[in-house]
Amino acid sequence: MEPILIISNLMLVGLTGTYAWLANKNIKQLQQESSYYRSVVEKQLRLTALPHLYWDLQPTSQPTNSSINSDSKPSNLTLEVFNISNVPAYDVHVSIIGAYTEEALGIATFMRTHVQPRHRKYPLQSDKVGYYGVRNAVRLSLLPTQQKIVLSLPFPVQPADVYTLVQYRELSGENYYQVCCFSAIDESGAYRANILEPSEIQTMERLHLFDVEDYALPSEERIANAPLNHKENASETYPYYLVDFIDLWNHAISSRLISDAPTAPEENVPVKATYDF
Repeated sequence: MEPILIISNLMLVGLTGTYAWLANKNIKQLQQESSYYRSVVEKQLRLTALPHLYWDLQPTSQPTNSSINSDSKPSNLTLEVFNISNVPAYDVHVSIIGAYTEEALGIATFMRTHVQPRHRKYPLQSDKVGYYGVRNAVRLSLLPTQQKIVLSLPFPVQPADVYTLVQYRELSGENYYQVCCFSAIDESGAYRANILEPSEIQTMERLHLFDVEDYALPSEERIANAPLNHKENASETYPYYLVDFIDLWNHAISSRLISDAPTAPEENVPVKATYDF
C-alpha cells in the first residue's frame, strides 16, 4: 500500500510541477507578447505625431538651354518633395548633388563647357572613386500636411547619380534626416532610388550646408542609434552614407557658378522656397 501512495504522491508532485511550469511559461509568453504589442503601439503613436517626407526624382519636358554641348545629354529633372504625414514639417532643408564621373565627362571639359568663364579656375577635383558634382540647397520654412514642392534641379548635363540629404524639424525643434541616392537605369533618363538611409528616420544636430568649401562634420556631435561603419576622423560619430555625402559635397561645385543650368520656376509650391546658393 505504501509504495502505491509514494508513487501516487510522486506523480501528483510531477503533475503539479509540470502544471506550474507550463503556467509560468504561458504567463511569461503573455508578458512578452504584451510588451511587444505595447512597444509597437507606442512606436506607431510616436510616428503618427511626426512629419514624414517622401521625395522622388522626375523627368520634365521643359526646354533646356540650346548652348549645351550636343554630345552631352541635357538635364531635365525635378525633385518632388511630399509631406505624406498629418503633421506639418518645419524648416525643411534639401541638399542636392548631381554626380558625374571623370570617365564619362572629364572635369576640364565640364569646366570649359558649363562653368562661367570667370569661375573656370575653381579647384574642382574628383573624389577617390572618380566622382565630382554640382551642388545646390533649398530651404523652406514650412511644408504643410499632404502638400508637395517641386524643385527644378540646376544641372547642365544629365548626372550619373543624384544624391539628396533632406533635413526637417517637427514642432519641438528636433531635426530629422534621410539620405537618398537616385541612379539612372535606362537611356530615357529614368531614375530609381537605390539608397535610402537610415531606413527609419533618425534625429541629429542640423547640418548647415551653405556655400562653403571643405565642409567638416562636427566631431563632437552624435547620431542616435547610428551604425558604427565610419571612416577617418568621423569614424566613431557618423554613419558611412552621411560621411560619403559630405565627401561628395566637398568635391562638387556650386550651381551658382554654372552658366547653362536650367532655371525653370518651381511648380506647386505651397510656401516660398529660398535657394541657399
